[in-house]
Amino acid sequence: MTGDGFVASTVSMRGAALPDRNGFVTALAVRALRLRRQPIPPAMLDALERCRSPTGGFRFWPVDARPDWAPLLPDDADDTAIMTLELFHAGRIAREEARRIACLTIGRHRVGSFGTRWSGWRRAGVFATWHRPGSGIDLVDCTVTTNVLALFATLDLWRLPGVREAVAMLADAVDWARRSGLRAQSLSPFYPEPAEFMLALRHAVTAGATALAPIYSAAARTGWGRDVDTGRDGHAVCSSPYGFAIWRSAELAVCRGYAPGPIGESER
Repeated sequence: MTGDGFVASTVSMRGAALPDRNGFVTALAVRALRLRRQPIPPAMLDALERCRSPTGGFRFWPVDARPDWAPLLPDDADDTAIMTLELFHAGRIAREEARRIACLTIGRHRVGSFGTRWSGWRRAGVFATWHRPGSGIDLVDCTVTTNVLALFATLDLWRLPGVREAVAMLADAVDWARRSGLRAQSLSPFYPEPAEFMLALRHAVTAGATALAPIYSAAARTGWGRDVDTGRDGHAVCSSPYGFAIWRSAELAVCRGYAPGPIGESER
């Protein structure tokens, strides 16, 4: 962990590897520590709070700490869902405030259509990844959707519009990708490896999203969904759409218990 509370990561793009500190990887580390019943350094929670944007949701980086090489990105469903949930569990956000964030940010941004493109397992009405005004078309990511459902289940928001469509979409997606690792990779444009989808599904079920239990079980029987915890200390955690920039984090692997080492030891 760096001095400002962010978990260190490395982003690879254009053949170069750059150090990075972002709220997303930090939030996954906080989740991992919580699930393992390990103490969470308060600085890590402070870091997540810094990622709250002026428009009410959360972003990958704090508004005042975006790297020079990174584009200006809007709030998004994934960061908002993961960070809101962890701050709620830590007592940094009250239940009613967490519900307000979920409804007024994630809940109000749903995909209107996919235009003339092949939609396949994708469904209109599911939650959009990006919180941009004025567009009903967006990339749909199954891991992002799963993280959203974990938040909604925890906050008793399961009856919100979009939840039913999201659950049905995840079931269709796993069925479509059942025998193909390449298909499984395509389910989550922002996650290069299906391992993160599996971890998200498992977490969502434990968070109370019981409707996802049969979906997780079906995925766990596939070649790409088995042994998700084996040898995952160096896998790609997330990416820009379809892998232009890819993030890895040895510190996250430590927090998840995949690699030995003390929490707080920065990457070199």
